[in-house]
Amino acid sequence: MENSNDLLSNRSKALIFKGRKFNDGDTSWIGGNAPAYFDDQKDFQSKYGSKYYFYLSLVNPLNPTMMYTIFFPRDYDEYLENNKYPNCAILLVEHPVSNESSTDVFTNPNMKKYAIDNCGVINNNTSENQIFLVKFGGTPEHIQNKNFYTKELVADSFEFLFQIDEQGYPEEDDFIQGNYPFSYGALYIYAQIKNENVTDPVVGYWQFS
Repeated sequence: MENSNDLLSNRSKALIFKGRKFNDGDTSWIGGNAPAYFDDQKDFQSKYGSKYYFYLSLVNPLNPTMMYTIFFPRDYDEYLENNKYPNCAILLVEHPVSNESSTDVFTNPNMKKYAIDNCGVINNNTSENQIFLVKFGGTPEHIQNKNFYTKELVADSFEFLFQIDEQGYPEEDDFIQGNYPFSYGALYIYAQIKNENVTDPVVGYWQFS
């Protein structure tokens, strides 16, 4: 893999991920059940189990022992009204790598499980010509390029880490039933990044056209 300096410091490169059919042994996925890690998080289940759906889990490409898992409210209006930091209603949890749970506490019945496949490194300045599910590193591809979304993140020294773009969902007709969770939009994840050390990841905001 390219030096992480190219992804997060000079941001000349980016990692691109796409969705595909799930195979045994895949470690990152969208849809399906949440990771088994959350089976033991009883306080988390009690607080969010009846209110949130699991969205995806992505193994951190810079630290393959850890993964990022994202949950979104079942109530669309809740995360529509709370769509940006510091009050973004979409949850991100960083935790040790975990297989999929056999329980469906957080499962969204409208989404089928697909793998998230690392498709390799690209030049950041070519990413606008790519269709991707996840872009890690480089600079964000915004739907709405407005300072409104990033002002408070920048003030608190957060930097772009990765984004998830609904344009890059698997093309199979059975992947998702009904409306897209983010209205054919994108989520943008930020973190504290110092000397290529990444801490405190959060969902900074989400957008749609």
